[in-house]
Amino acid sequence: MKTYRFTIDGTDADGQSWQCVGVVTCEWIDVSREATKIAFQDLTQGKAIYGNPGKGCRGPYNIEYMEVIQI
Repeated sequence: MKTYRFTIDGTDADGQSWQCVGVVTCEWIDVSREATKIAFQDLTQGKAIYGNPGKGCRGPYNIEYMEVIQI
């Protein structure tokens, strides 16, 4: 297993932008699944970075960009 840092950018149902950043330790084949799982938890728990601070982020969520870097 290796450790990866990820950044996921997207929009919500109203077009508001959001971003989630995190770290996962897993096999390469599982990085996308684990990263999107963390991003969804961050979005639903209000921990994501929002384009309009103070405004809620409502699903469904659209992923527009994902970057993964092995660290």
